[in-house]
Amino acid sequence: MKKLFLLILLFITIIFPDESFAEDNYFKVKIGKALNDGESITITSESPIYIVDSSLNKILDLNTKKITINYSTGKVILKDGDRQFSSDFSSKGTLFLASDKVLKIKNAYRGCITFIENDNKLDIINYIELEDYLKGVVPKEISPSSHEEALKAQAVVARSFALSNKNKYIKQGYNLNDTTACQVYGGQSAEKEKSNKAVIDTAGVVAMYDGKIANTIYGASSGGFISDASEVWGGESVPYMIAKEDPYSPVYEWEYEISKDSEVSLLKKADYLSGDLVSIDIAEYDSSGRAKNLQIVGTEGTKTITGSKFRSLLGNTKVKSTLFEIQITEDTYMIKGKGYGHGVGLSQMGAMEMAKNEFSYEEILNFYFPNITIKK
Repeated sequence: MKKLFLLILLFITIIFPDESFAEDNYFKVKIGKALNDGESITITSESPIYIVDSSLNKILDLNTKKITINYSTGKVILKDGDRQFSSDFSSKGTLFLASDKVLKIKNAYRGCITFIENDNKLDIINYIELEDYLKGVVPKEISPSSHEEALKAQAVVARSFALSNKNKYIKQGYNLNDTTACQVYGGQSAEKEKSNKAVIDTAGVVAMYDGKIANTIYGASSGGFISDASEVWGGESVPYMIAKEDPYSPVYEWEYEISKDSEVSLLKKADYLSGDLVSIDIAEYDSSGRAKNLQIVGTEGTKTITGSKFRSLLGNTKVKSTLFEIQITEDTYMIKGKGYGHGVGLSQMGAMEMAKNEFSYEEILNFYFPNITIKK
């Protein structure tokens, strides 16, 4: 029986070579941490696991509710206890593990699970339909207890962002990952009834600009001033992501104090300080009042660092935005600011405030993304 399984899987791998994704509305989402050589994961389900191709046609029943995946010397080994199904399962994302119930690794996931090898590591991929993917995104990106119109706005921007960025990791064989580099995604485990309803109620609705799906960026709080995307990340100005005052987003003030010794250590390690530290000055503000460039003055010269890089260097959860000022004391730098995040596009706190004031999700989106049209 073991040899029969191996022969069948070898045959499957040969007749199903590297295929394109089955449907435009399906995504390959990298989940969790990649496996290094010698590492393994276990996948379980409440229903038997089987193998499908990228068109979701069933190929082989495995007749088990638990599969261990071992990654060893570049090969993907499928096992169920002492029973080995394959010594060389596809690592190109062309064959998929599926079940009639959700598949569980750390979180539970709708759709299928597949594997893609990149840089001598094995990426774990959730192959999932867009609307089901969004059900695992919306409650991770905004409080699922938010007003329904804010949740609908979040669903539309998350859908538009996903479609606009579908090719972000196409060279690695997948579309998006489950982190803040794309959108935080928690699978079926993250789903909540109220946020699921927002996804369902806006199914297929996207933001459009100039005939294309808009890249609808969003963040926690603009701090009262929306950033221009081109000033934050460079490139050409985007007509639907411009700087303007945001009367709906609560101010959200914060402060972070760091000792001068710690600051010097961070700057020197990143090669932004020449000699001893003399001063840190905001040299340029963008049109929303955020720190665009800072000058690090040392005894052996002056270096320039962008506000975004400075924030990242100190920690994005400590310096919560680039809408800040710096106060100097004898032994410390006190950084006081407003907002949380880059400030571009939709402010989630602002969306919640607008929803409380009876704005519809369409009105929320048109405020934060002027010049877009909303289409299904």
